[in-house]
Amino acid sequence: MIRFTRVRRSEYFSGISPEWILSVVLFVAAILFVFFWNRTQGTEYTVCPMRLLLGIPCPLCGGTSASFLWMEGDPVASFRRNPLVAVAIPLFALFTVLWIGFGIQMRVTSATPKVTTLILLLLALNWAYILSRS
Repeated sequence: MIRFTRVRRSEYFSGISPEWILSVVLFVAAILFVFFWNRTQGTEYTVCPMRLLLGIPCPLCGGTSASFLWMEGDPVASFRRNPLVAVAIPLFALFTVLWIGFGIQMRVTSATPKVTTLILLLLALNWAYILSRS
């Protein structure tokens, strides 16, 4: 069940540790480095472990490119690259605006089997789409 609750400003970042922030910053820096390296050098290096090890794309392959296409103002191309990520980006932005701007946090209390099944089905459909394009 998903609940939206209003929190005090002092509780905005209560669950975030310095290690978590450092991890996110390093991850984003690595992704940006690979993206701009590929763009400037004309290479096609990937950071996807599944593609590197098995040679097949994972369900989230193309997510970085989809994110950058969103930032460039092309949501249609972003959706073609990876539909799941293209839909998740504006939802994430909305939840961030609600959280930072208005103090409203989304809390997931428990995942029911129906919700879990729906999430896995969406992931499988997205993966089938990614595999059909490669």
